[in-house]
Amino acid sequence: MAFLRFENVSFAYDGMTQPLFTGVNAHFAPGWTGIVGANGAGKSTLLKLAIGELQPQRGHIWRLATAVYAPQRTDDPPAGGAAFMAATDNTAGEWRRRLGVGDDWLERWSTLSHGERKRAQIAVALWLEPEVLALDEPTNHIDAAARGLLLSALRRYRGVGLLVSHDRELLDALCAQCAFIEPPEVAIRPGGVSAGAAQARIEEAASRERDDEMRHAAQRLRQAAQRRREEGQQTAVR
Repeated sequence: MAFLRFENVSFAYDGMTQPLFTGVNAHFAPGWTGIVGANGAGKSTLLKLAIGELQPQRGHIWRLATAVYAPQRTDDPPAGGAAFMAATDNTAGEWRRRLGVGDDWLERWSTLSHGERKRAQIAVALWLEPEVLALDEPTNHIDAAARGLLLSALRRYRGVGLLVSHDRELLDALCAQCAFIEPPEVAIRPGGVSAGAAQARIEEAASRERDDEMRHAAQRLRQAAQRRREEGQQTAVR
């Protein structure tokens, strides 16, 4: 089974005083992994590391042979778009049909809505059949009908999918696991974002309980030490 793996990966952009990622270990098997985190946490950076557009300063990334990155913006037609529109194979025709891609969309790209551009962008990416497909906010600013088309299409992908999105319903419907980015760490949790967030709350509660137990234990040790000192002083006085 083909998979993507981060092994003790650290990364920082030039000029950063602290690394964005430190010691990241993550395993991405076929299926969709949601990439979740606050704005600026490094979600797009993680995608670019996964596809080889960026290189880690430390650690190693075991990548697959082919990867496609579909960025959030759709200002320009996707690379490979002309070949896709000209292709006569059944796969290209199927993706054009499933995502409702018009024959003239590349020629009138500047007049298309963001949703239409996004559908064309993803249709090309799926037609290329990469081993790794990295999508950055695929459902931003699209209507419900286009969102349904995208979800149906993405469910048919069989490679390693990485999905950056704030769309909770999409993440829950599509993802077998989520990578929660809390710089400089990345935590992999099973299930969609709702299940992963619930697991994170359980982990946080358990961590607070352990901290409380350690504080109480330390307090008991201090109190025991204080009693021994007082007892020693009383003995010395006698």
